Amino acid sequence: MEYIIVGDSEKYKGCLLYCGFKEKEQAERVLNRMLNNPTRGDEQIMRGKSNIRVQEVASKDCWWNDKYD
Repeated sequence: MEYIIVGDSEKYKGCLLYCGFKEKEQAERVLNRMLNNPTRGDEQIMRGKSNIRVQEVASKDCWWNDKYD
């Protein structure tokens, strides 16, 4: 399993904001930073998003880990 951070926009539910966390605790730390002490990048990524949360993803569905030759 891996963990991602998603948020909802007016048009879409579960928009991918950050991905590639191997540990839930790591994703939760980033989420905590985003919500309580966001970086400039976090602010841009979160713009227009609500219900920002950590979501669990099966490793087989983690397309960002695909290797291309």
